[in-house]
Amino acid sequence: MSSSVSQYRGLTAQYTDNEEEDYPPQFTTLTHEIEKSKWSHIDDLDEFFARVYHYHQNHGMPSLILIEFLNLFQIMFLTLFSVFMLECVDYNILFQSQQVISDKKNNSFVEKRSIHDVIYPLDKCINNIDFKIWFSITIVFIFWVFRLIKAIYNIARYAEIRSFYISALNIHTNDLPNITWNEVLEKLLQMQKKHHLCIHKQELTELDIYNRILRFKNYLVAMVNQGILPPKIDIPIFGQLILLTTGFKYNFEFLFFWGPFAPFQNCYQLRPEYKVYSKRAELTAELSKSILILGILNLILSPVIFVWQLLQFLYNYTELIKRDPSVLGSRRWSNYGRLYFRHFNELDHELDARLSRAYRPAMNYLSSFVSKFLAVFAKFFVLTCGTIFAVLVLLTIYDEDVINIEHLLTIISVTGAIAGIARSLIPDENFVFFSDQMMFQVLAHVHYMPDSWKEHANSYVVRDEFVKLFQYKFVYLLEELLSPIITPFILIFWLRPRSASLVDFLRNFTVDVVGVGDVCSFAQMDTKRHGNPKWLSKTNPKKTHQARNGKTELSLIHFVHTNPKWRLPAESLAFIDQLKDQAIKETSITEQSIAKSNNEPKTAESITEPNMEQSLNKSIYHLQSLVYNPAPNLTSNLIKSSLNSQPQYDFHIQQSGQMPRGAVSRIEGPLFTNKQQTLLSIAQASTLQLSSQGLPVMPGPNITTAIENSLDMCFSALYIHELHRKYHHGDYIDLDNVKEENDDDTDGENLFEMNQKRPLLESDHKRVQYNQGLESESEDDTAHNLTMTSYNDTTYLTNNRTNGLKLSHSQNKINNFNSNSLNL
Repeated sequence: MSSSVSQYRGLTAQYTDNEEEDYPPQFTTLTHEIEKSKWSHIDDLDEFFARVYHYHQNHGMPSLILIEFLNLFQIMFLTLFSVFMLECVDYNILFQSQQVISDKKNNSFVEKRSIHDVIYPLDKCINNIDFKIWFSITIVFIFWVFRLIKAIYNIARYAEIRSFYISALNIHTNDLPNITWNEVLEKLLQMQKKHHLCIHKQELTELDIYNRILRFKNYLVAMVNQGILPPKIDIPIFGQLILLTTGFKYNFEFLFFWGPFAPFQNCYQLRPEYKVYSKRAELTAELSKSILILGILNLILSPVIFVWQLLQFLYNYTELIKRDPSVLGSRRWSNYGRLYFRHFNELDHELDARLSRAYRPAMNYLSSFVSKFLAVFAKFFVLTCGTIFAVLVLLTIYDEDVINIEHLLTIISVTGAIAGIARSLIPDENFVFFSDQMMFQVLAHVHYMPDSWKEHANSYVVRDEFVKLFQYKFVYLLEELLSPIITPFILIFWLRPRSASLVDFLRNFTVDVVGVGDVCSFAQMDTKRHGNPKWLSKTNPKKTHQARNGKTELSLIHFVHTNPKWRLPAESLAFIDQLKDQAIKETSITEQSIAKSNNEPKTAESITEPNMEQSLNKSIYHLQSLVYNPAPNLTSNLIKSSLNSQPQYDFHIQQSGQMPRGAVSRIEGPLFTNKQQTLLSIAQASTLQLSSQGLPVMPGPNITTAIENSLDMCFSALYIHELHRKYHHGDYIDLDNVKEENDDDTDGENLFEMNQKRPLLESDHKRVQYNQGLESESEDDTAHNLTMTSYNDTTYLTNNRTNGLKLSHSQNKINNFNSNSLNL
């Protein structure tokens, strides 16, 4: 046994803007007696865990080596081929502007040209290269050497990861496609106990590993959530443009996270002066200077980078556009959309799976907006350009000499591309979509959406805002093509004036977690610190510390779904228990409403007054539209949209214990888990099964599959959004003083606690006026018929009033939720 000493800074809870604040507490020392092994006390756990993740997602060493060397070959090939086409081709002979002389004495010409006639000799080709080309080649060569060194380093490190998988995790390369990330994560947690990968803690948690892999990504997600990013620029005629290009993201990450002058002094620790308020002005000036220098460097290199971007665009997309011009009319999730929709602590494959499932509903939503004006123009261009294209193609088929006419092939290509693009703009007359319902289907997968969108989904204002998150492919290509030109100006004129806000963000929202280092405080998903009372959090943090759009609450729910064995902190467990309690209440209300309607004679009023008022029932209704199919044994829409991210399998395989083959490594969370109480299972319990027809029934008594887990997450997102909508519009409590244009501005009240004292609204959607005299309300309870309702060992006292139903918990409420096996 050998002794290893490690230092770390204790977790501090005070992050106030106090000018007299001193430096953070000094280092303390912990000593661990551990058994040394090859994998003990890894120096850079961030890089190690990130490589373990990428190794798993890329299915081992062969693909990683191939990716590295093909990237190097691509850079070299594009550079040499571009120089060859610019300086080594005789275009006069190629275009027949000049004929080839075969005999200079007799002035005879060659009737048929060869490849050698078009290409210059090597010495002449080299002499044709001017200074600008040599300068560009030098820059590319330096970059290529840097990439070569990095590729060799990456391969060497991944060789260590391969050894770790085989010797420590006992996972061979051939098994990687059939193992989920959740299984690898469980083995990593076991390795910590045996090998002490991290010497600062005896045990690691799933959240610790996610925090290390996504340390800097969580900062970006938090900055987007708090409105610091992305760059938004108002341009006349075009309006507001969001310019979060890949080039800007690369420069931003270089500037803040891993560059030589970044605020982070290493991969896991923020420079101590950034945690001190008195250093604010000095750090702001330093950061502003760094941004200016980086912007000037981008401006100097912009011509070379622009040419490189242009060449990549031409070589990558020219053939694709010629073959399928409609690809420019397809859509993709924008860089801004991927950060806006991303949860805290969500890995790439988990985000890709959600957005892949949301792609078809998003396309359907945008297809519901039919522009007759645009459709008329599109049909006109399809007719004219299609006619020209068809006639020219028929002529070339009839006589091949037609193709020799100058620019004829160009006309065929251009008219075909225009006709293809125009055809993609013509709406399908056989499909009718409902914008509101499509928007809820999108929400079920993306999980985030402003309240105004749900209520005005059929307006072009909401459509235009949604397009910023789900942009056309040609818009993305145009942004990336112009990125080298616009990025320097964004850095200098947009980002540089915001240096003080960036310094404040790093100081106010960085916490030091034992065994992890400095992380974004939002990434802890602490509902006590960053929760929002309007999203059911039972805390009252400062407005400036509240995450917007329910990001903390929804991120916590998603993390519990993908990591069902994670041991929740007390505050997180209380929030999830509270959410389940609310679902159980609404279940009991619905049961009593159905029982009451069955006992009373059916009148016109009772028939037209369904209990769709409840958030649980409304969420079931929206979920039905997502998965409903007349075939009883198939949740069609969900499974079809999951094919790109999850393997197909049936429940017979599950019962036989065989492991399905396919893209198992891309599954969110575990493949199979023990059945637990979830929001969807609560909604399907008892008489609510009547309103959940069309939803899949859990196949076995003890097993939950990955598809069911995804379905439950969809339902959880819909349910919490529906609860938030009720709080936002006062269906539960009076919010007349809350500004509805900003659903995150809250006053100091704990809205959920007030809701416990409020009656629910009846179906006419009128606001219930809150009486401050709670004593008189309690006295009225004795004058009404009270009903006791039991559900899962929990007793509820229900008062059936004319103007609403009031609930109160029994004092002997039993909490039967296990933190080790909790899953929403």
